[in-house]
Amino acid sequence: MFTSNKYTKWYYNIIASAKNRTLPSGIYTESHHIIPKSLGGNNSKNNLAILTAKEHFVCHTLLVKMVTQEHKKKMIYAFWRMANGVGKRYKPTARIYEIARQEFIAAQIGHTNYLKFQTPESKSRISNTMKQLLSELTPEENSSRIKNSCSSPESWTENRKNKISKALTGITRSAETRKKMSIAKQNLTTAQKMKCGDSNRGKSWKLVNGKRVWVDKETQNY
Repeated sequence: MFTSNKYTKWYYNIIASAKNRTLPSGIYTESHHIIPKSLGGNNSKNNLAILTAKEHFVCHTLLVKMVTQEHKKKMIYAFWRMANGVGKRYKPTARIYEIARQEFIAAQIGHTNYLKFQTPESKSRISNTMKQLLSELTPEENSSRIKNSCSSPESWTENRKNKISKALTGITRSAETRKKMSIAKQNLTTAQKMKCGDSNRGKSWKLVNGKRVWVDKETQNY
């Protein structure tokens, strides 16, 4: 599966080192699939290695150079996901992030979702697949699916909101992303900027009878 090159050698050197050490308590670590699950790996103990955040990122960088063809596309996708890690995950430099982005975009060429464009044929296949899946659900299962979907107000519990808030805290946006955000703000009129800033300032929302309702953070009035 893996090609015989220097990157594969470096990869297994990192894995071997991780397997033969004991890290001090309190150090943040991440579990890594030696043979990625998308390439047929499993969750067995022999296929797992405990790595530091940086080691985990480096391993996924190397995996891109250890495989070819369709396997390579899968590893590029994993590499891109790692580059967009949140929380305590390793934050790559702007240069590495740009490389990950370029490789991800290049790997998407030819895919039906490339640049969010889909042919009528691909749309029809997706529609038919979803109809088939939904037809096999009982009314109770379908109701549960809707309630647990990201778009359902009932799924946005306080616990979920807190998890998302915690995950997004401390995220460092790339220079390219900051530039795009800046350009988007520059195109807004003064009235639009004031409306965006004042409409929900000092407010949060909670579920009331299954609906999202904006409330004042201090008084909880709506």
